[in-house]
Amino acid sequence: MHSQDDLLIVEALIKCARECDLHDPDRSGRALTLAESVAGEHGPGLEDALFQIE
Repeated sequence: MHSQDDLLIVEALIKCARECDLHDPDRSGRALTLAESVAGEHGPGLEDALFQIE
């Protein structure tokens, strides 16, 4: 998989976390944890990962 694919997955996970936050906080937390893990492979954090998306 291309690194841009991973960054797109991070973006989708963050959106999922935001949408699930009120009605399913456990899923929201899991999505954020996974997003942080994937983003960590490409830089220091979530914010940096989102700025790298082309």
